[in-house]
Amino acid sequence: MIEKERPTITIKLKPYLQEYLICSLSTNTASKGNIIGKLLKPLLEIRPPQVVPEFPTGPEYITFVLPYYNDFWVKSNLWVNERNQAIFESYLEWHFKDLFFHYMNDKVRFYKSFKKCILQFCYDHNITFSNLNYEMLKKDYYRKRNRKKDEKSCSLFVPEMSPECHCVFLNKD
Repeated sequence: MIEKERPTITIKLKPYLQEYLICSLSTNTASKGNIIGKLLKPLLEIRPPQVVPEFPTGPEYITFVLPYYNDFWVKSNLWVNERNQAIFESYLEWHFKDLFFHYMNDKVRFYKSFKKCILQFCYDHNITFSNLNYEMLKKDYYRKRNRKKDEKSCSLFVPEMSPECHCVFLNKD
């Protein structure tokens, strides 16, 4: 089927998350294998009859082309309610920041500069500073780093164990 004939859905999303999705996936088409399709499918609902269909436009809205699911009829009157849009946005924001924090933790050892790491992250993920602010990323990283220092967590790595010993069983005896 031609792409223009496929059903679409419009949701509210922060501009820098829109840019991240479009740049990282190089499309606004949801598929069964990409993050958009996997997140949107459980959030799609049939529009209640009393709700008037809206077609919002503006910089805070993005339109996704929906895939065809075998168990879901996408040509019906589907929508994503406000609560589900907030869930979608919060998960994408968590995903973006988690990717950013892991990238920074890995690269800061080599670059020895937060600014170089942040600029390299934006370059690697084709993100411009039109919707994203360098200071915002820097502050988020500092906050997360300080929070990690304050937390007392158990390490997932036990230094006495060799990598070959991956199966450990505990008994209550």
